[in-house]
Amino acid sequence: MARGRPSKKSHIVIAACDLFTLQGYQATSIDQVVAAAGVSKPTVYSNFPTKLALWEEVLEHIVSQATPSMTEKRLAFAEQPHSALAAWLAIWESWSSLPENLAVYRIFLGEQHKMNDQLLAKFDLFETLLMSALQAWQGHFKVSSQVFVQMEALSRQYILMPRLLNKPIDNEAFMTAQLNWLLTL
Repeated sequence: MARGRPSKKSHIVIAACDLFTLQGYQATSIDQVVAAAGVSKPTVYSNFPTKLALWEEVLEHIVSQATPSMTEKRLAFAEQPHSALAAWLAIWESWSSLPENLAVYRIFLGEQHKMNDQLLAKFDLFETLLMSALQAWQGHFKVSSQVFVQMEALSRQYILMPRLLNKPIDNEAFMTAQLNWLLTL
């Protein structure tokens, strides 16, 4: 491999990531990955014996790309003055606005029955990125565990779920009022 050029394997992973993000798991075929990556079908299959194995590598790629961003979010609380609510919403906004993150949730929900323990563990690692930023927020703003759990549930319902369904965030004022109220407890 020439210096500075990505390997064919990483090129395939990036092409597959784009396709899975745009089309989902079921709608993406290996033939589409072959065409998008500009490689041969044997090259794809020599690196990834199954589409699920390819998805596993794509998930690792997404986690590696998201890690610096979420680490940045954790550090932002100490460096910039935010209200607790503004910081909370900033985490959820940055997390749920990334199409590849939404693709991970959609694929997990649709293909969970096919996933082995190793792939499920990688999804847990993906979720850990969000949770570590939220837990850093909790520690910084000294929010109780009970309030934290309720805020997380509201945020998943009112922010993450609508985005997964390609719908606008509904009742944003209600959600904000509820989160503010929880912060007073």
